[in-house]
Amino acid sequence: MSSVPGLGRLREEPLIHWVGLIVATVAGLGLASLHWLGLVAGGALVGLVATSFKRALLGGLGFGVVVLLVWVSTLMFGGVLGEVLATGQFVWIAVAVGLIAPVIGSLVRGIV
Repeated sequence: MSSVPGLGRLREEPLIHWVGLIVATVAGLGLASLHWLGLVAGGALVGLVATSFKRALLGGLGFGVVVLLVWVSTLMFGGVLGEVLATGQFVWIAVAVGLIAPVIGSLVRGIV
């Protein structure tokens, strides 16, 4: 049980847990669209909702995958995916940051 009021209920009750996870994901996507540190913050939000530390890490990785899917879809609909992919190794740096930063943020679950 967490020392933060309401967080235990958010983790234990299934309906509230899923609503919290969706809200955390949407808020994290919004933050990530503003700055790359939003990836860490989004991972932390998803990690705080998780029922265990292991699930927090998996949730952070899942959040990173969602962010990358949203990013690739915006590039596709913007018609610039080919140009971005042509940058080569820079794309792999973006993918690595997109996957690792949320997992780092989700480590907050080990504290709270």
